[in-house]
Amino acid sequence: MAELKEEARERLYKTIGGRRPPKAEPRSPFWQRIRTWFIAGILVIAPLGITVWLALWFLDFVDARVMPLVPPAWNPETYMRFSVPGLGVLLLCLFLLLVGSVTAGMVGRAIRREGAKLMARVPVLRSVYSATEQIFETVLTRQSNAFRAVALVQYPRYGSWSIGFVTGTTQGEVQTLIEANVISVFVPTTPNPTTGYLLFLPEHEVHLLPITVEQGLRLVISSGIVLPDPPPAANPTEASQRAAAEAFVERRLAEMREAPPPKAAPRTTLLGRLRTYFVTGILVTAPIFITGWLAWQIFQFFDQSVKPLVPDSWNPESYLPFSLPGLGILVLLILLLAIGAFVTGYAGKLAVATGERLLARVPIVRGFYKAMKQVFETVLSPQSNAFREAVLIEYPRPNAFTIGFVAGQDSQVIEKAAQRELINVFVATTPNPTSGFLLLVPPEEAVVLHMTVEEALKMVISGGLITPPFNPAPPVVTVPPHDAPPAP
Repeated sequence: MAELKEEARERLYKTIGGRRPPKAEPRSPFWQRIRTWFIAGILVIAPLGITVWLALWFLDFVDARVMPLVPPAWNPETYMRFSVPGLGVLLLCLFLLLVGSVTAGMVGRAIRREGAKLMARVPVLRSVYSATEQIFETVLTRQSNAFRAVALVQYPRYGSWSIGFVTGTTQGEVQTLIEANVISVFVPTTPNPTTGYLLFLPEHEVHLLPITVEQGLRLVISSGIVLPDPPPAANPTEASQRAAAEAFVERRLAEMREAPPPKAAPRTTLLGRLRTYFVTGILVTAPIFITGWLAWQIFQFFDQSVKPLVPDSWNPESYLPFSLPGLGILVLLILLLAIGAFVTGYAGKLAVATGERLLARVPIVRGFYKAMKQVFETVLSPQSNAFREAVLIEYPRPNAFTIGFVAGQDSQVIEKAAQRELINVFVATTPNPTSGFLLLVPPEEAVVLHMTVEEALKMVISGGLITPPFNPAPPVVTVPPHDAPPAP
């Protein structure tokens, strides 16, 4: 009887052209529901908890560095029985607004110019200050297209794709050496997008994606787990979504091709003025703070490393009621001068030779010592070309270009194995140039750039945001001899 009912029910569904409703799935066991609830709880709590933790960490980080600088008489917490979280952030914002309002005027601009001239006289710190200032000016300016487009590029070879961020159209000397229109693309690492590689790619090989930079960053940080949502469309069809994506890409390409728009007139509203003051305050204080912090770290490192080595009888701080900042650096400079004066003489050369013979007998130490000696002799030698030239090479595939730094000629052992002449080229990561890849490149495949190593480093560190000015040399006009036939 049950089989007849089932057969009749099937004939009924076929007659009316309907589809049999799916059978209800069996209820999952209790332990599976517990697992589902647990995962759902993690998905809700984990993002919220991490976000709150990062916000509190940022508040504590800023408060711990700002509040000690506030005099007790001006500190509201002096008159309260409890602390105010976020007070340091508020005071920092007020300070930036004050600095911006002061430096936005004619007197403030004159002070900034004189300060920049003074900073330009310091050998090492001037590069840090100049690069940091240009990066902040480029990123914070309202007309900049830096890091505002996500692209899909073939990296590190054809057929393999990666997510990159467009930093703008390439200009200057690099563009003059490449026939096609070139776009600067920063390809970040995963899950830390603060480092990566700067590539110069032809425009037709950069496929802009209709997603925001924030969505692209989430895609990179999550290793491809968090996928971006498709762009919203009025008619949710595949054709309309494709048209919206193509319109977005064309609009982005047009923005990058056109000349930089003229600076907008200053906004007269209160909110506009506050924003201008705030950005100006960041542009003034951030480069000074970062440069000063780096100088202080170097200063403290040498000072604290050398001071413990000075005997108490020779240490002036043993007889003074206060410490002398910079004493360790001064002692280090005097010690280096004394050692240099000693080893340049006959007795010093003999002592160095004897010490090297003794080190050569220690199995592990001798290799390390020999390597360090060769590195310093190569870099510090006046006749050395190590890191004194910047080159443009095709890397990591044909039709993709990057900047490298010549480390010197390769050894005969390597050239014999490769059966050709090679040079050592160091390709640095962005924005941290202390790491990268060592490539062995034929000299004819490395184009020497006219820009200095310092300018090339700025370009690499900024991800292509800072482009050094380039004035190509005028063509050489050859005057034919008098007896030569006239040109047709």
